Amino acid sequence: MLATTSPISYRQLPLRLYQIGPKFRDELKTRFGLMRAKEFLMKDMYSFDVSEETARETYSVVSAAYDRLFKQLDVPFVKVNAATGMMGGSVSHEYHYVSPVGEDTLLQCSSCGFAGNSEVLETDPQSTACCPSCKSSDLKEVRGVEVAHTFLLGDRYSKPLGATFLNTSGKPQSLVMGCYGIGITRVIAAALEVLSSDQELHWPRLLAPYDVCLIGPKQGSKEQPAAEVIENELLQTIGDICGHEELLHDDRKDLTIGKRLLEGKRLGHPLTIVVGAKSVQQDSPRLEVHLSNGEKLELDLSEALNLVAEHNHHKKVLLNGRFIRENDESISRSVGHQL
Repeated sequence: MLATTSPISYRQLPLRLYQIGPKFRDELKTRFGLMRAKEFLMKDMYSFDVSEETARETYSVVSAAYDRLFKQLDVPFVKVNAATGMMGGSVSHEYHYVSPVGEDTLLQCSSCGFAGNSEVLETDPQSTACCPSCKSSDLKEVRGVEVAHTFLLGDRYSKPLGATFLNTSGKPQSLVMGCYGIGITRVIAAALEVLSSDQELHWPRLLAPYDVCLIGPKQGSKEQPAAEVIENELLQTIGDICGHEELLHDDRKDLTIGKRLLEGKRLGHPLTIVVGAKSVQQDSPRLEVHLSNGEKLELDLSEALNLVAEHNHHKKVLLNGRFIRENDESISRSVGHQL
């Protein structure tokens, strides 16, 4: 686009153009659901700068934004030095979720956390490979699912295509480019692959379709009249805490609680609250609260509501990014010197 328009001024730079939309590829081996499909959702961005120096500054800014995003998702990831490959350029990094189903081989240092794609880490078959960062030989091979990629392209494409800007002397000069992409549907699929078990889904807090699933008593049960009073109270109160759009009410009361609970676990709701026979006990009424990690709790009404409030608070913390400064080392292992 920029190559076919009149040259822009250096005053209009840096320029960052992005889009989010579907993409298609002739995938011969579709597998792993959304991770490798013929159609997928992608976030692309291209940056344009006046020099290599300012392009590196842009690269640092965008990379920091990517770092924040993946930390906010609260799924363990690694950021690795990567080969520029067909895209070309001078600098490239990949973001990976570590999983046995990954198609990339990564080498990760247990001492300093450095990670690199095996394609770019030079190893001598006759000797033990060493970490480029701390020189430790404690490297382990893991499989990674690539979910994002960044490139510093330079003028590899702008120069042959004639994409220029007018510099301070009024003369045309080739734009210096960067390229950045996040596989949106792949992030969702890979995060579920990393966090879930064979029996249950486990969503990242910020990606879960609902925060809470509320299951009421079975129709015709002796506890139904009294339990429904508590159920209706919870519907209002939980909705006020986390937002009514974040609450799924499983009101299929012709089904047993066990049947609905099993389906709820398979869907991976962060919190599933059951209003059953124990909720109407005279001495010590209790609600069953099932967490997405498989843990089951028996709580009174106020304790259950406090748990919902804590979950909602943690989501807000993730969205605001405050936890990034507090838990940076425990959430991700990133390369210390990226550029």
